[in-house]
Amino acid sequence: MVTMAPDIALVTCGEEACLHVGTHDIEWVIDTAASFHATPHQSLFATYNSGDHGAVKMGNTSFSNIVGIGDVHIQTSVGCTLVLKDVRHVPDLRLNLISGVALDRQGYESQFKEGAWKLSKGSMIIARGHICGTLYKTHVKLYPPSLNAVQGETSPNLWHRRLGHMSVKGLTTLAKKEAIFIDKDVALDPCDHCLFGKQHRVSFSSTRKNHSEILDLIHTDVCGPIEEESLGGSRYFVTFIDDASRKVWAYCLKSKDQVFDRFKIFHTMVERETGKKLKCLRSDNGGEYTSREFLAYCAEHGIRHEKSVPRTPQHNGVAERMNRTIVEKVRCMLSMATLPKPFWGEAVLTACYLINRSPSVPLNFEVPEKKWSGKDISYSHLKVFGCKAFAHVSKELRQKLDLKSNPCIFIGYGDQEFGYRLWDPEMKKVIRSRDVVFHESQFHDLTPTNNKQHISHAPEDVPVVSHVPLNNEEVSDNTEPVNDGPVVVDDVQDGGIPEQGEHSSEGHTDNTQLRRSTRGTVPQRRYPTSEWILLTSEGEPESFREAQSHQDKSNWWEAMGDEMKSLQKNQTYDLVPLPKGKKALKNKWVFKVKKDVKGNIVKHKARLVVKGFQQKQGIDFDEIFSSVVKMMSIRVVLGLVASLNLELEHMDVKTAFLHGDLKEEIYMEQPEGFQVPKKEHLVCRLKKSLYGLKQAPRQWYKKFDSFMVKHQYRRTVADHCVYLKKFPDGKFIILLLYVDDMLIVGQDVSLINNLKQDLSKFFDMKDLGPAQQILGMKIVRDRKARKLFLSQEEYVERVIKRFNMDNAKPVGTPLANHFKLSKESCPSSEKEKEMMKAVPYSSAVGSLMYAMVCTRPDIAHAVGVVSRYLSNPGREHWEVVKWILRYLKGTSKLCLCYGGAKPILEGYTDADMAGDLDSRKSTSSYIFTLAGGAVSWQSKLQRCVALSTTEAEYIAAVEAGKELKWLKRFLQELGYPQEEYIIHCDSQSAMDLSKNSMYHSRTKHIDVRYHWLREAIEEDELKLSKIHTNKNAADMLTKVVPHEKHKLCTSIIGMRELRKKLEGEICRIAAAPIHTPTPWHEAPSSIN
Repeated sequence: MVTMAPDIALVTCGEEACLHVGTHDIEWVIDTAASFHATPHQSLFATYNSGDHGAVKMGNTSFSNIVGIGDVHIQTSVGCTLVLKDVRHVPDLRLNLISGVALDRQGYESQFKEGAWKLSKGSMIIARGHICGTLYKTHVKLYPPSLNAVQGETSPNLWHRRLGHMSVKGLTTLAKKEAIFIDKDVALDPCDHCLFGKQHRVSFSSTRKNHSEILDLIHTDVCGPIEEESLGGSRYFVTFIDDASRKVWAYCLKSKDQVFDRFKIFHTMVERETGKKLKCLRSDNGGEYTSREFLAYCAEHGIRHEKSVPRTPQHNGVAERMNRTIVEKVRCMLSMATLPKPFWGEAVLTACYLINRSPSVPLNFEVPEKKWSGKDISYSHLKVFGCKAFAHVSKELRQKLDLKSNPCIFIGYGDQEFGYRLWDPEMKKVIRSRDVVFHESQFHDLTPTNNKQHISHAPEDVPVVSHVPLNNEEVSDNTEPVNDGPVVVDDVQDGGIPEQGEHSSEGHTDNTQLRRSTRGTVPQRRYPTSEWILLTSEGEPESFREAQSHQDKSNWWEAMGDEMKSLQKNQTYDLVPLPKGKKALKNKWVFKVKKDVKGNIVKHKARLVVKGFQQKQGIDFDEIFSSVVKMMSIRVVLGLVASLNLELEHMDVKTAFLHGDLKEEIYMEQPEGFQVPKKEHLVCRLKKSLYGLKQAPRQWYKKFDSFMVKHQYRRTVADHCVYLKKFPDGKFIILLLYVDDMLIVGQDVSLINNLKQDLSKFFDMKDLGPAQQILGMKIVRDRKARKLFLSQEEYVERVIKRFNMDNAKPVGTPLANHFKLSKESCPSSEKEKEMMKAVPYSSAVGSLMYAMVCTRPDIAHAVGVVSRYLSNPGREHWEVVKWILRYLKGTSKLCLCYGGAKPILEGYTDADMAGDLDSRKSTSSYIFTLAGGAVSWQSKLQRCVALSTTEAEYIAAVEAGKELKWLKRFLQELGYPQEEYIIHCDSQSAMDLSKNSMYHSRTKHIDVRYHWLREAIEEDELKLSKIHTNKNAADMLTKVVPHEKHKLCTSIIGMRELRKKLEGEICRIAAAPIHTPTPWHEAPSSIN
């Protein structure tokens, strides 16, 4: 310990402490009680003043003089430069001491936790150390003596490049403020890249004065079009400059009409950040600044909008000069880095970031960022744009012999000070990492042929905020990312909201004559960076305006034109004046890319949708209904198709809802982009239903139902969206309706074609031929083997990729025994709840649930468990969701297989005992198979607490019996009744209870409704059959089962892997025309 007296200091050291000094590596001890730094080595000092500076008392009570004081510059283990000020030179000292008190005075924060020491400033981690014996130590790398004692001539040139080719005057200003450390008298070497980027004519003189208050005046201007698109597809950038602080914000734009949306984002951000109001905006007369909505927005928020005189760019000189400064820096940086032009977007954002941290002439060489925020600026993290950078690859992303470093190109600064944006030239991706080693004198040579062809574009409206550095209040306790490896940003973007920079130190003035600006807005959806990375990128515009600027603009216009033709053909509306007292509903365009089973784009679909949430019940609509066939009905019919080798066709109704007639008086605004000239004041009086109206699905179903009844088709009682027609010769046709999608099943192709013709005469239909998919489920048939496969492989793989689990290690079961989920795992503190808000728990569970409902009964129990905690999930609940995703990763090819056997219906039921740790309720389950494949299943928490396994199994059997009764009715209506209806149960006591009341004394409390099962068994409606637990397929729906048992259960219910080779063979077989079903051959039931 070192304590300071007027002329005597005391130093005490532990006996185990030892000195370890090398030429370039040295060990320092962190001492929180020491009042100053101390070292015995004079060679470590960068500045040094010798003299009598007092004395220290050593641990052995002897005294040693302090012979000098100075600064020591060290490079820490994390690669940062740490300047230790006023270090005492004590020759007799055995240790190098870092004083915690002295670091605190310099604005650093020390944290000691679990044997580790961390030094940070704001959000940046400066140094790390660890405990050794009873002392905390850190190992640092020393600069060579020539760089530490007096930095050499190359240092100013390096800082010149790091700061985006800053001028000598700017470097000198920063050096005087000790922001950077260079020889203040050393001139820069001649820089060709500065001439390439900055050479210009002599400037005009300046006569204006700055505003004194932040946000009193904002200057703005648009630069572009740039001759080549940026990585994110931008052609322009807009800047906003605060007159008082000269801080600048830059946004990259795909088109000039995005300026208004960027201004609204900027306006909200700066006012919330400062607590002040924006008073005045100065711009030129470009169309993007003089549009009606822009002017209305300024008037609404009390912003005075000053516009320059036409053909007088000097009136907007600050913004014009700023854009010139940025472009000059971009030229210099791209030239130095030998990067192609598409990197201009990243260079613009980096240039602005550096300008904000550079001395500004109008501010008398103050730094804009410091004047804006009032905080000291750190420069230790700056690197040369475009230099070689090596990102560390974490052990989770590599194998034993893989390289531990990924060579990249440094292109900017990330969301946090320790995060860097890097370009991976191999993968052509932007990654973000904090563990980076830079070679600032080396650059990649990217030729123009490598710059664009494989670059993925991201939505320009996704912001990337670069708050560097943050203050301590903005940083959570855990500043390190969970994954130390680089974060891959799949979609490159350069048009976010980085906190960007202002004027450089070059002696610019406000009166410079530059080019005359010309201009002309696309709404955007904003997501935090952590969220938008998780979103699937379908390339679909979110609005009409986005479609206008989309890369597939022509396809979307054609799709909207087709939709308008359908509306006119169906005489959907008339243009009329809006009656007094009536309100016109708003509408919007919805866009969707249609793909085939292989993922290829087959169609761009645009649909006009009414904003039906504005409707009022009783006025605008009475009843609602949606024509959606039950998923069980689809699977039952597909099972019959496979077993009986029936024909299976697919049709789609174009603009189905437009066929429904309306009885209510409803008005709608004219569609955006298709207003009739000189009739813009008129509205649409709807004659037919339209997508989005509350009653539209019901009106469409009524229209379709009347057509089917007219053609002698009968609705089934079990499912009103299944229609059946039987012909005198014994043939039949089954039609399944899911809103506007139809599956048509029959024995005779000619009969099916007749129905197709009738439908096409009455509705606008699209014949999709033999069914290959329905509701996102792929249908693959093997006509020769009488088998049909129902797969969601593509959907499962999309979900896995969406939640960043594509590199996770697969597991063998959807749930593991070591998970004990309960409400105790739910977050209790506000901090935990806030942390879990960033986790897409509900979205992930919803995605899993869709797979479970359609084709994956094997995850029913696991999904049911995690869905109990949707309202307040905790970290352990999220781990289980990720476990299920890992299981799906290893079993994505699993699908339901039907056929190869008679269409025999078999059921299984099971229950656990008090499996829910919170309520102690049991879980009921059942699963039914037809033609060897699962058609109906359920895993559900029971409503009451069962007092015994008998009760739990009995209640589960009742639920299975109710489902069997529905299946029995449905099969009988389709003409395929079963000889007997069996449910397999592994509880003999539950079976006995269902037959008689011998356990009355112990079962009299059971609700009467559950005793319905006894009556059904007595009347021979169903039968319970004893089965061994090891062969009960429903067992996996109630509890965690071992891997082998789980595989057996999935096999019993017909789950098979569909391999690519097999799939190709099956598709070729299915493509062959088969008009007459082959004779039935006897096949054993799947239970045997």
